[in-house]
Amino acid sequence: MRTFLACLLLCLASSSAGADQVTTYFSLHDLGHGAWAAIEMPGSHAGGNAGFVVGDDGVLVVDDFGLEAASEVFLATIRKVTDKPIRYVVNTHYHIDHATGNGLFAQQGATIVGQRNVRAWIRSENHRIILPPATTDEMRAIADAVPPSLVYEDGMEIYLGTKRVILRVMPGHTGSDTVVIVPDAKVVYTGDLYWDHSLPNLVDADTRQQMVTLETLAHDYPDAAFVPGHGKFVPEPELGQWDMAHAADLLSLRAYLGDLRAGVAGALKEGKSGQALQDEVLPKLKQQYGGLFGFDFFAAKNIAQTEAELTGKKDLPKPAP
Repeated sequence: MRTFLACLLLCLASSSAGADQVTTYFSLHDLGHGAWAAIEMPGSHAGGNAGFVVGDDGVLVVDDFGLEAASEVFLATIRKVTDKPIRYVVNTHYHIDHATGNGLFAQQGATIVGQRNVRAWIRSENHRIILPPATTDEMRAIADAVPPSLVYEDGMEIYLGTKRVILRVMPGHTGSDTVVIVPDAKVVYTGDLYWDHSLPNLVDADTRQQMVTLETLAHDYPDAAFVPGHGKFVPEPELGQWDMAHAADLLSLRAYLGDLRAGVAGALKEGKSGQALQDEVLPKLKQQYGGLFGFDFFAAKNIAQTEAELTGKKDLPKPAP
């Protein structure tokens, strides 16, 4: 899909070094204790990253890509790892690049699970993140999106036999974000609350809340491996040392958001807005963060969206009643 997340076009670099399996769409990584990560391959247009957890009596899937073909390969790949039934799919948020495969997994008997706003928004709000003009296929994918049938307000716990999986609602990227925690594996799937070595999509973001969430995750899970919603970029000289993100990486994104907010707030205080505000803030951000993936695509958008946020003009979906 050619969604707003033209990070689908950026398709943040990911190394296949150490991967258990590499497909056209993603590289698969065994994180231990039944936790797996499927990291989007560069240029595949698969959507965001995904993952799954294998327990005693079944499987829990975390997101299922934005391209139907990628979802099909993902399902086949899980079947190669285990023949246990796929019991649940957790949508970390409502954006369609993480949820196009819901219907496919529902056909396999999985219960689709998500924060209640995912169910409310998955068909009604995803059109907002599509680059105009929307194609017929894109609009059909949204119209056909399968919403969660099991929803919650603040989170829940799921047991795959004795394996405990915690679904924790933490705000920031959208008003529907869930973080998936596998305590015995020390693995945390962040969804799009964390983008690895990349500027994030802030179209639905509350950046103040996202900063708090990143700090909280780093504090509460200091020894965890974090699976990002997008990206797993490893500098070229270190391709042989592929690893998941850690607490310090989350704090790096938090620092970017802090500098972004401070820059926009400072320019607003000087009476600047629109292009003049962007001309003031963009060079300062580029000096420090210009080397991150997605800078040229996202930086100007991040500034405009943060200006709208700080001035109370940002258009956000309304929570489900």
